[in-house]
Amino acid sequence: MIDSEKKEFSTLMDAIMPVYRMEASAPTKLIWWNVLKNHELCDVSAAFSEHVKTNKFAPTPADIIALIDKIRPDGRPGADEAWAMIPMDEYTSAVMTQEMAEALHIAQPLIDEGDKIAARMSFKEAYTRIVESNKRNGVKPSWFPSIGQDKEGRDTVLAEAVRLGRMTADRAIGLLPPDKVAPMLQLAGETRLALEHKMPSAEDAMAKLSGIKEMLKAKTTRTAQNEI
Repeated sequence: MIDSEKKEFSTLMDAIMPVYRMEASAPTKLIWWNVLKNHELCDVSAAFSEHVKTNKFAPTPADIIALIDKIRPDGRPGADEAWAMIPMDEYTSAVMTQEMAEALHIAQPLIDEGDKIAARMSFKEAYTRIVESNKRNGVKPSWFPSIGQDKEGRDTVLAEAVRLGRMTADRAIGLLPPDKVAPMLQLAGETRLALEHKMPSAEDAMAKLSGIKEMLKAKTTRTAQNEI
């Protein structure tokens, strides 16, 4: 929300709180504003409306934030899913968030020592803390590719990222050799783009070459006739 929306937010609070036989004082509204200001006003309003429809108790800021996350999920994976997604070596490719990378950096010494259980717990604790802090500060998840040395499996990882909206198709295309682009796009559900990037088969290439030869032959014949 932006400062020019404070009046509309105040009106919203004045409409909601009496439903629960409560009054929103100016200091109370300021607390709510500071907690929710990093969210869109339309999402805040929708969350309040959902709470009124489904809950007989007065909402707390945490209740509204939880409903906003439900209404408009930001695509962040949970801690367990994030742990499963990170690359454990230099060969594996992955697409991950900056938050995952920060948590991985903290857990990396334990991974290097081979203590996967302790590393997992360290990662999850750090990841949860970083995500919660970023959410409070209105920081959106930032996805980036981590391309490993092993060329196999890159297209599958990138296709999943494109399919889930974590990466644009154009960005993924630039990370693959030409012959891998169409299969990746097909996996991502980008059928139209896959057709545009489809590599010609040997038969297609021969047919095209034959057509070019016939065209050149016809052109040569016409030139010879004109000279006569």
